[in-house]
Amino acid sequence: LSGGQQQRVAVARALINHPQVLLLDEPLGALDLKLRRQMQLELKRIQTEVGITFVHVTHDQEEAMTMADTVAVMNGGRVEQLGAPAELYENPKTTFVANFLGTSNLIEAEVLEAGGSDVLVGSADARLRLPAARCSTTPTAGGKLLVGVRPEKISLVHAADEDTVAAGRNKVRGTIAASSFIGVSTQYVIDSPVCPELEVYVQNVERDARLVPGAEVVLHWNPEHTFGLDAAQDIDAGIETVEEGA
Repeated sequence: LSGGQQQRVAVARALINHPQVLLLDEPLGALDLKLRRQMQLELKRIQTEVGITFVHVTHDQEEAMTMADTVAVMNGGRVEQLGAPAELYENPKTTFVANFLGTSNLIEAEVLEAGGSDVLVGSADARLRLPAARCSTTPTAGGKLLVGVRPEKISLVHAADEDTVAAGRNKVRGTIAASSFIGVSTQYVIDSPVCPELEVYVQNVERDARLVPGAEVVLHWNPEHTFGLDAAQDIDAGIETVEEGA
């Protein structure tokens, strides 16, 4: 039997006794990427058909978001945050969740204005706005805040085209340090005064040939896509280093 067939047989044997809950501990870890994605959809279809609660344990964040109705992110045996995949991804409550579930750009900033529906912060030469409702802590003027934005929420233009950026968007200037073409998108690492390594994912629709390492650029995004976290937390929590992963 193939790896996928073996997994289907194992699930069928587990379901034959009609359990109330089925525990799946890293069931797809030994499969290759393409087969693993097929089995993710297959398991989700089976769960919907049989109506049994599946508790699926995985270290693959994409797998968790693809399959789950509810995700629990655990750190050191403690639940950091519990909720729907989209809620955890868009509104992480801790730096661990922000970094562990996908990739986040976290910027250390000072709160300049607070108290209304929006919060204004400053970092280096940048002034950024974010909704107060998306702050996991209560910001106060003069205090510190970690400002977060996901890489795919950011648009990138050459510095010569800065005038084309619409008014009201958050803007950060920087220099392209590295770029990687991965087919559907190009991933950029930007060296900026607000953060030495800002990540940006740009869809390969209309590629600008000027966006190469060394180019001066402007990053911009909708303030509504920005979230705020308690600056007292470890900004690197949840990031797996090469040494840890070895």
